[in-house]
Amino acid sequence: MVEYRSGLENLLAKKSASLSQTGTNPDVVIAERKGLSICQLSFFEDQISDMKSLLKKHGISDIPSFSQIKSGKTLSAARVEMEKIWLIGEDLPDALDASFYPLDLSSARNVIRISGPRAGDMMARLCAVDFNDNARNFFATGIHHVGVHIHKHSDVFDIYIPRSFGESITDYIIDISQQYHVQMA
Repeated sequence: MVEYRSGLENLLAKKSASLSQTGTNPDVVIAERKGLSICQLSFFEDQISDMKSLLKKHGISDIPSFSQIKSGKTLSAARVEMEKIWLIGEDLPDALDASFYPLDLSSARNVIRISGPRAGDMMARLCAVDFNDNARNFFATGIHHVGVHIHKHSDVFDIYIPRSFGESITDYIIDISQQYHVQMA
């Protein structure tokens, strides 16, 4: 896998140095997730059984419902649209069936992780999404007028940001976080 540089390392280091971080238990932790691969697969109605078979090969029980992620041993599958799935993981399979029109999005997204006991409060300030909706765990929404996807698992939020907006959205997230005891990881 090619390791893409996100361009966020300097921003996070600079912001971290300017924070007065007292104490050891932050309310919110902001970190960049590196090393993730994202591949978009498209399928049509007559390919549903083939898609199910592909996912089962990778330990994912079934095609996720819209706005859901299902996880296997090493990969997760997120239903981003009715006929599109993102495969997300540290290492994606090298040979994906071309009939699903694979599109590598790894270099097109930054992933920012928001965690900590007040992460949910902070996320409520970033976007108008009901994260208490247990029927969904993968949300398409906007932050500061930019379309993003958010994966909520427990009290952790992974925000998939288009790379061209990565620095500006991350800077905005850090600015919003200043009302909490925040730590950059």
